[in-house]
Amino acid sequence: MGILDNDTVIVDAILTKIGRQKLANGQPLGITQYAFGDTGIDYTLYNSAHPSGSDSYGKAITDLPMLEAVPDDNVFLRYKLYTSTKRNVENFDFISITSGTSVTISKVPAEMSSQPITIIPKQFGVGSSDTATFDFKILDIRGLEFLGNVQVNSTYDGDEVPFTYPESVVGTISGRPTIEISAIGGAITTQRSIGIEVSADSSAPAFMTVTIARNDFI
Repeated sequence: MGILDNDTVIVDAILTKIGRQKLANGQPLGITQYAFGDTGIDYTLYNSAHPSGSDSYGKAITDLPMLEAVPDDNVFLRYKLYTSTKRNVENFDFISITSGTSVTISKVPAEMSSQPITIIPKQFGVGSSDTATFDFKILDIRGLEFLGNVQVNSTYDGDEVPFTYPESVVGTISGRPTIEISAIGGAITTQRSIGIEVSADSSAPAFMTVTIARNDFI
């Protein structure tokens, strides 16, 4: 579904099955939340020395092809645009994942188990604190286990979500300084990558990618 201005796509959206059913029945979609992002934008193309003047400084950016909407958080909205109710703010607080933004849960050699990873965020800026806690949104918790007796909230009715479960299950962990993740022993039959968003009050969120290696063999 798209909204067009002559031949330019302004809004491109993908509806879920429930959304398409509502649309077919003439019901309102009931959208209550939304987010903007700038995935696919290369800001290094901004050219303040463009010979045509200031109106053309960003021309190379606005001429970039628009990405089609993709129902995958690993691809789309990895970089959300952030705002605040505060005025006259020169610099926003932000989160950096000091343990790395692209990590792998590796298989333990000669065992059907995996090596845990620890996700360690840090908050920077005026409102930052060494005792800050964060909210972690894991975009697919199938086949994963979370160490340290943490509470994982999801729509799945049970504890550990099997790796073979047919649909992605989003899980959230709130109010933690760090989290430790591993894979269920012997359950990972194919390598998979997932995204994790880390957020905190008054800070721009951070995004990381975790790759889970196979562990169903010795």
